[in-house]
Amino acid sequence: MSKGAIEFAVELGQEKEVERMKDGNNTEIEEEYILRYIDVSEELRMEMVGIRHDLHKNPEVSWQEYETTSYLHRYISQLDGIEWVDFGLETGCVALLKGGHAGKTVALRADIDALHGEETYCSDCMSCVPHVAHLCGHDMHMASLCGAARMLSVHRSDLHGDVLLIFQPAEETTNGAQCLIDRGLYEKVPFDAVFGLHNRPESETGRIIVKQGGLMAAKINFKISIYGVGGHGSMPHKCVDPIVCAAGIVQNVLTIPSRNVDPMESIVLSICSIHGGTPDNLIVDEVEMTGSMRYLDRATGERALERLRTVVSSTAETFECRCSFEIVDRIDAVDNSASLYEIARSAAVDAVGVDNIESTRGCLATEDFSAYMKCAPGFFYWLGNRKRGDDVYSWHHTKFHADDEALVYGARVLAASVWRFLGFA
Repeated sequence: MSKGAIEFAVELGQEKEVERMKDGNNTEIEEEYILRYIDVSEELRMEMVGIRHDLHKNPEVSWQEYETTSYLHRYISQLDGIEWVDFGLETGCVALLKGGHAGKTVALRADIDALHGEETYCSDCMSCVPHVAHLCGHDMHMASLCGAARMLSVHRSDLHGDVLLIFQPAEETTNGAQCLIDRGLYEKVPFDAVFGLHNRPESETGRIIVKQGGLMAAKINFKISIYGVGGHGSMPHKCVDPIVCAAGIVQNVLTIPSRNVDPMESIVLSICSIHGGTPDNLIVDEVEMTGSMRYLDRATGERALERLRTVVSSTAETFECRCSFEIVDRIDAVDNSASLYEIARSAAVDAVGVDNIESTRGCLATEDFSAYMKCAPGFFYWLGNRKRGDDVYSWHHTKFHADDEALVYGARVLAASVWRFLGFA
């Protein structure tokens, strides 16, 4: 138990609590003090709502979050104990909140980018930017982290360690986190654990999903190029038609999830684009296809990838075509650390109460939060953000919307994660 907490108890005249702290019987006392440290006042609640509404009205897409970055920089700069960490990026910002005592460093991350798309849900904070909107709720994540940062700053004298605040650009393009890491995030500020969250419209406000292991999928984006011999459409016998080959590849690779993967495992394989030819009387020389594969279990994904390569090459050979297979991009699964599970669950209980903790199976959406998990153990929460009785509109839907009250629980669970991880000396 920190000296600051003991002094706080003395100020309140709680002599029995002081004796229990000194005797080392601290578990219940720590829980009580964490609840005090993560208490969201009405003033802070309204402040977070204002932040979210400001950011929601002025969305910016990946790598163009200039005004968003300036807004966040101004807000965080007001807090006590802030040191900025520069990475030479025009968007996104990272700050170190210094605690009052030496200790470990824990990172909290929020993504800041919006999407191309039209918002059709009417509210008093609709997007003012044509064809751009926060349809994935990253404005909620930013506002929640701002609220958590303020609560932690107020009590930073009791923190036994530091808090790294990461406002990350370009999550939607899945390369923002890796860019920060490539520019030396971990080398500049080594962190011992990282926590983050994402809203979940399927769950009601006031609920938090805590899952050990695979929460969100790994994804491989790939490109297949097929090379044939072109010619006139009236003489296909003198050609090697790559379009026919492409059709065969589409049919064959889509059998992989159902015939080469354990039915108890989750995998999705999709061919998402095919490009080849424009005239209606010409057999083309080349067809290009792109697609993606998503999976939760790494071993399952590697086996499916090997099978995908084999099916593509063997099908091309059958149609007497040449082909190439290229991995364009790859993102790891969000695999919540077993070593952080008890800390994360306790933090969630602190935030919403034990009766409001949910568990779920993993989903096949992706999140580049996984990049931070290659540096240190990490844990990612899902935050319920649907007002009871509202229809469910999931991420990226034009009618996606969120309940402002969920900000309170987002801020609380992030702040509680810090206190639970850093502990009380």
